Amino acid sequence: MTYAVDIEYCLNDFSLPVSTRQTGIHIAGRDLQIPTHERKGEALSQIQKIVIVGGGQAGGRAALAARTTDPSADISLISQEPSAPYERPFLSKAMLLDDATKLPFVFDEATAEAQDIRLHLGISVTKIDRVAKEVLLEDGESIAYDKLILATGSRLRRISVGRDDEDCVHYLRTIDDCARLRGHLTKGKRLAVIGGGFIGLEVAATAQKLGCTVTIIETGETLLPRIGSPTVSRYVQNYHSDKGVRFLFGVQALAMDGENLKLSDGTSVPTDMILVGIGVDPETSLAEAAGLAVENGITTDSFGRTSDTDIFAIGDAVNQMNPEYNRHMRLESWENANIQGDAVGKSAAGKLTEVSMIPWFWSDQGGLNIQILGQLDAEKPCVERTGEHDGLTLIQLADNKIKGAVTINQARDMPLLRRMIADPNFRCDETTFGDETVPLRKIMKSARH
Repeated sequence: MTYAVDIEYCLNDFSLPVSTRQTGIHIAGRDLQIPTHERKGEALSQIQKIVIVGGGQAGGRAALAARTTDPSADISLISQEPSAPYERPFLSKAMLLDDATKLPFVFDEATAEAQDIRLHLGISVTKIDRVAKEVLLEDGESIAYDKLILATGSRLRRISVGRDDEDCVHYLRTIDDCARLRGHLTKGKRLAVIGGGFIGLEVAATAQKLGCTVTIIETGETLLPRIGSPTVSRYVQNYHSDKGVRFLFGVQALAMDGENLKLSDGTSVPTDMILVGIGVDPETSLAEAAGLAVENGITTDSFGRTSDTDIFAIGDAVNQMNPEYNRHMRLESWENANIQGDAVGKSAAGKLTEVSMIPWFWSDQGGLNIQILGQLDAEKPCVERTGEHDGLTLIQLADNKIKGAVTINQARDMPLLRRMIADPNFRCDETTFGDETVPLRKIMKSARH
C-alpha cells in the first residue's frame, strides 16, 4: 500500500490556517523580516520552532503540512536557491521546451507570507549544533529549532571534459540551469547527452523537438538498467532512434577537442554542447558533520526520524525504513518527495505520521509516457499486454502477487495496477494476466481471495 497516514489536505485545494504573526523573507543575507510579536494569549516560549533546511519540493510540502498541523508554530525554511520551493520534473520537459511555461511552485512567496512561513532564500546552512539546537547560516546568523527537518536533496555527479564553460557543458538541477540550457537549444545545434538515464532521455526528446541533432553516450550496454526490464530499455531506445536520436553504448566521454567530443574508443562526436546526466548522490554533508547516522543517505525510521529524534529527514537525501518492504530504501521521485514531505511535516509539528509506500515513478519523453510501479527483477520474466497505439504494459508476479509493473503509453492501466499491488488479498496468475481479451479492471474485481 502507498500511503502517508493522516494527511489531511490537498496541495491544489488547501485551506491553511493563518496565524497572527507576520513573517518576511530573508534573501541572500538581506534580512527583510518583520519582527515577530506575541500571539494573543500565547507566550513565545510555548511556540514550537520548526526549521526546514532545503527548499525543494519535499521541504516545501513539509512546511505546508507543519503549518496545517500546528497553526501557531514558528516555521522557517532555508534554501540555497533564490526562489520559493518549486517542482523540478518540469525542468527537463515543459519549461525547457517553452520559456513561457509558468514555474510550478509548491508555494510562492505571497503564500509563504500569508501562511506565516519564514523564508531564507539564496543562503546555505553551514552547521547544525545539536547541543544548542540551532543551525548556523553562511552569513553568521543562527536559527534555533525545536524540531529540524533536513531536506537537503541530492548533488549532481560531475565529470571533466577539459572545458567547464557554461556555454559548452550543462547540468540540469535548477531553474537557472534550465534557462541556461534552453538558450542554447536552437534549431540545427548539436547536443551530446552523457548518460542514458531518465534526465538524459527527457532532455534528448525536448532537444529533438526544438530541432537539435542529439547523440546519447552511455557507458553501459543498455538504457535505464535500474528499471530492471530489458523490454522497456529496447522499447525506449527504438522510440528515440525513430525520432533521429543516435546512441553510442559502451564508451566514455573523455575530452573536448575543438568542436569534437573525444570518446574512449578513439572516435569522436561533433557537438556544440554537452548535457551531463549521470545521476546524483544524496547530499548528506550537513548530517554527517552533525554526527547523524548516514548509510546510502541519511538513515531514518519510517516516521522520518534520524538518529537524533529532534531531527527529521526527507526526500532524495534519505534512506528511510519502508514497512512495505521491511527494509531501508532511498527513493528519488516526485511522489516520494510529496509523501515524505507531507508526513514528516506533520510529525515534526506533533502529529506522528508513518510512511509506508510502494514506489511509483513516471517519465515523459516526447510522445512517451512511462510509469514504473514497485520493483522489477531483470532476471525474471514479465507478462506483456499490448495496448492501443503500440502501448505496452508489463507485469511481474511473485507467488501470484504483483511485484512490479511498467506501463508505456498505457496510463489508464496504472491506477488499476496500483490498487492491485496494494491489495493484500489480490492474487492472479500469469495466464490470466496474459489474456489480453480480459480487461485489467475485470481481473482486478475477480481475482481477490
